[in-house]
Amino acid sequence: MAYMELLDNDTHRIKGGQIRQFNILAAKMLKEMIGSTFGPLGKEKIYIDIIGEATFTKDGATFLRKIDVGHPGAKVLIDASNTVDNEVGDGTTSVVIIAGMLLEKAEGLLKNNIAPAIIINGYDIGLKLSLELLHNISRKECNNDFKIIEKLAMTCLGTKIISYNNKTEIKKIVDITVNAIKAIYNYDNNNIDIDDIKIEEKIGHMLDSQLINGTVIDKTIDNRSMPKFMEHAKILLIDEDLELQRTKSDVEITINNPKQMQLYIDEENTIIKHKIQNIIDCGANVVISRKGIDLRSQDYLSKAGIMSIRRVKENDLMWLEKATGGKITKELASHDLKKNLGYAGKVHEKIVGDDKMVFVEECKSPKSVTILLRANSKMVLDEYHRAILSTIILIKNFISKPSVVIGGGACEALIAHFLRKKALEYSGREQIVLMKFAEALEEIPLAIAKNSGMDVTDTLIHLKTKLSQKTCDSSTKWFGINILNKNIDELGWEIIEPTILKEQVLNTAIEVSRLLINIDDVIIKKPLMDTHTHEDGTEHSHQGGSIKHDHYFDKLGKQQRTHHHYY
Repeated sequence: MAYMELLDNDTHRIKGGQIRQFNILAAKMLKEMIGSTFGPLGKEKIYIDIIGEATFTKDGATFLRKIDVGHPGAKVLIDASNTVDNEVGDGTTSVVIIAGMLLEKAEGLLKNNIAPAIIINGYDIGLKLSLELLHNISRKECNNDFKIIEKLAMTCLGTKIISYNNKTEIKKIVDITVNAIKAIYNYDNNNIDIDDIKIEEKIGHMLDSQLINGTVIDKTIDNRSMPKFMEHAKILLIDEDLELQRTKSDVEITINNPKQMQLYIDEENTIIKHKIQNIIDCGANVVISRKGIDLRSQDYLSKAGIMSIRRVKENDLMWLEKATGGKITKELASHDLKKNLGYAGKVHEKIVGDDKMVFVEECKSPKSVTILLRANSKMVLDEYHRAILSTIILIKNFISKPSVVIGGGACEALIAHFLRKKALEYSGREQIVLMKFAEALEEIPLAIAKNSGMDVTDTLIHLKTKLSQKTCDSSTKWFGINILNKNIDELGWEIIEPTILKEQVLNTAIEVSRLLINIDDVIIKKPLMDTHTHEDGTEHSHQGGSIKHDHYFDKLGKQQRTHHHYY
């Protein structure tokens, strides 16, 4: 117990196999917690936070971001899952399942006296072989083939949205998402900018969702006397006030007689009229401003037949700039405003649900589009929003590396099958580790089967039987889970996933497993809530520090504080 002399009494140490056991247990608990959400027929979860706000989701990353965990091993796994979500948009639950199974298999290996270094080395070999096999079985595609992009969107959205069995609704979402990507696709450099797609939410029916080749603004037209519908709109985007401005510092104006008051008012009117006359002269018939437009300015604009919308969010103004081809004007005193005009087929006000919104649509070659998303509740709207955003990120990554593999657990099952064959080439304990590595990968198709109501044991037997005679080349047959027929089928290139997604999942899962297996020592300082200070300046932590207690120095006649200060 020599370390007790080195560390303070308020410090606790856990080392060796015990800490590995805790890490493995934490990973297994996370896997069990979100494993039921995996696949098209995965279950949904509801998280209710401290203020009573509910989050409804079957997205593993969303759920893991919400929950509070104290175990450092669990936090590492959650951070890894979030990283995958941020990088490739999907695969978060897969990371937790594979990493959890790798650690579970490592637990059995450790009990059989296989050293952590051997396990880690075996997992590294398994990762290297898996990536090589993945590249051999993947198929190269054209990154602007929208038939492939539509299949990718269908696969991704099918595992995330709750209306998977409603083919009409899922087809609607897929079409909207793919058409939005097609509208902003940059063919010059084969890239898309995720921020060019605006997602606006309103309560309603899912089938009323639509894609607008332009922008939807959650605002109303400023004045009833203004036009409510404008065809062939010439739009001026401004970032300047059309109202009286307050000075940034306290300024006092002294007026000695009524004539000076009138002169002051007239000068204000002259400034506003000059700005509005410049707007009229440039030919604009729609004005959209980030700042204020007072009643006097609205009156001038309406008399000129100009529609105006004020107090628009800065992001909306930027989306309008990309959609209409206009430029944001910050100085209306200029006489050369015509070059800043943007154009749209029509601008009109429309009632959506219980609110009025302004639609700027039918833009020619818009660089920004809007998805108006409808659903029957805010929770479902948020879930659809997250699913569409994840799909857009996924497709962006596919465009950067246009290569795909078959989904439905077929890819992991195929890699696991060939890893078993490769394992026989190793004579050391790494052979056993590689076999366990393959078993961990098989958890992906088994999780899909379990959530689809299939028998896990029968599924595994049938899957291995189907793969037993296959070779790893371009003519390889892919066998995975058919959730419709509830059996093992040969899958075609309809349910596909990007190769880059599989790479990210495998790399992250192995990295997390390696880290948690390699930890053999944890030193824990007592919680700050038990730290307290006495009148003589003694500060320390110990169990029971939050309640009244005596110390040895009390017996020596030193007065203890009447109360403690806890930090």
